[in-house]
Amino acid sequence: MAYRRVFRAVALLFLTAIVAMALGACAPAPVAAPVGAETSEPAATEAQTGEAQAATTEAGNTASTGKPSGKLVVWLQKANQDVFEKTLLADFKAEYPDIEIEWVNYPPADVANQMVLAIQGGSGGPDLGFTENASLARLVDLEGLMDVTDRMQPYADQMNKPALKEGTKEDKLYAVPWDIGPVMTFYRRDIFKAAGLSDKPEDVSAMLSTWDKYLETCKAIKEATGLMCFALNKANNVGDVFFNMLWEQDLDLYSDDGRVLVDGPEYVATLEKLGEFWKNDLVADELEWTDNWYALLKAPIDDPNVKPIATIPIAAWMGNFLKTWIAPDQAGNWGVALMPAYTEGGVRAANQGGSSAFIPAGSSNPEAAWAFIEFMLLRPENHVKIFEYSDYFPAYEATYGDPLFEQPDDYFGGEATRTLYADVAKEIPVANQYGPFSQAIRGALATAMQKYATGAMGAEEALQEAANNIRTETGLQ
Repeated sequence: MAYRRVFRAVALLFLTAIVAMALGACAPAPVAAPVGAETSEPAATEAQTGEAQAATTEAGNTASTGKPSGKLVVWLQKANQDVFEKTLLADFKAEYPDIEIEWVNYPPADVANQMVLAIQGGSGGPDLGFTENASLARLVDLEGLMDVTDRMQPYADQMNKPALKEGTKEDKLYAVPWDIGPVMTFYRRDIFKAAGLSDKPEDVSAMLSTWDKYLETCKAIKEATGLMCFALNKANNVGDVFFNMLWEQDLDLYSDDGRVLVDGPEYVATLEKLGEFWKNDLVADELEWTDNWYALLKAPIDDPNVKPIATIPIAAWMGNFLKTWIAPDQAGNWGVALMPAYTEGGVRAANQGGSSAFIPAGSSNPEAAWAFIEFMLLRPENHVKIFEYSDYFPAYEATYGDPLFEQPDDYFGGEATRTLYADVAKEIPVANQYGPFSQAIRGALATAMQKYATGAMGAEEALQEAANNIRTETGLQ
């Protein structure tokens, strides 16, 4: 713990110098100019700065009430700030009136990128941060986050295990999971009916029980309606469907002892199985998160200009996107089924996305940071309110018994989608799919997929090249 005390002391002296010179008060400066940073406090006097410094201890700031106090600088994306502000922020301020929050907004991945620079530079980080799980392990690996193992002891057993893994190193926990992305199959009820197929969720789940059966169902849909099954771009594919297929098989991208695994026979077979959808011309060659892709999701079945797709294999958070801004006019026409298993009777669960909260080791107000985490994410009734508003599916499984999960969703034809998501969440394997090498590994595999899809290489050759590139870039074996 000694190095952390020194780190905090240095950070505090840095903060004191900044405040004394500033015309207006601000938090410890971000390494790069933040997007949408908001500060509105008057300039601090030297006396006020001295008082704040005297009040700061290793335990954080404490008001006369015995509760945490002082400024809490939070790094997060603007959408997450909106979630807190529109749900529980007023209640938090009522319980902790002496905590003053300063939001600093970054795009999702940039929270982690800026935090890496802050850790490496030894200053400039926030008091509290929220970042995507795919980037979290980089921060943990740099040993710049506060150990929250003891604080999380009452809650860890009820957390989603794959999400918990991303913030763990050598049996110590350095982050608190917020949300996860259990993978589902969203499908168009009207298209299934037009193809002469049942649109009931349980029947669709049976039709898509494996990727081979998914392929056959897609053939039937195209033969009956002329419509494609889902979008799977060739030249710019980022590989999410492939990663989900690997995850449900509990296939690691690298081993615990540092070996790259992605050129093994199971990985080659998985890519070739996905390739059958390209070979049979069953998927639209559109890139996700583009206007053309959105058009495929929201078009009516009889649209003369756009042919809608029948399914989307993607995480549960897609439900909120469909109903709120991508395809609100298609209410009742979408349903939710399980993702296909790789083999009959196999696991039908993977994770795509999610985020966690962390407290930097150099936080000047860790007690206020923990109070925020505990209030927002570790009180089941509060976490449920956040979920109800945002559709960020909880990593905290203690929430799953809330009546909200049983409520029917009119957008999805009255289906109780949250119950289905919860069932899938509990089955997600704990695999080395993210980790500190996530960016390098996933980038190399996306390139391999593109070469395979466009015919530049076979699956085995493309994955061997990717594995060698990963070894060179990361130092893994």
